[in-house]
Amino acid sequence: MRKLLAVGVTMLLVAAAVPALATTPTKAERPSAVSFDVQGRVTEVTQGWFQLSVERVFRGRLAKGAKLRVNETASTRFLRAGKPASRSDLKAGVVVRVAGTRQVSGKQVKYTASTVTLLK
Repeated sequence: MRKLLAVGVTMLLVAAAVPALATTPTKAERPSAVSFDVQGRVTEVTQGWFQLSVERVFRGRLAKGAKLRVNETASTRFLRAGKPASRSDLKAGVVVRVAGTRQVSGKQVKYTASTVTLLK
């Protein structure tokens, strides 16, 4: 009776583990670019990128207080109160909400903004 019970429990544990193993994506299947959405205070602005200190995380795996270098492209949109703003409005000390993509290549992580909304 004990043997039968042990076999039954083992089969149940194996049956429960198989779906979890089948649904876990392999490293090759994971997308290389994922989205992020954060709010933070700009600490540095230079040509083609800016740095901010993260204050809130809406999407992504970032921690509050993290320093984040965000790259800009020609298609990056700058907004203030839902209306177009200028990149020249972006200065150290300004609070912004940034949405974009995070791309991983080996150990290097690259954040690229699609939208930068100036808040304060």
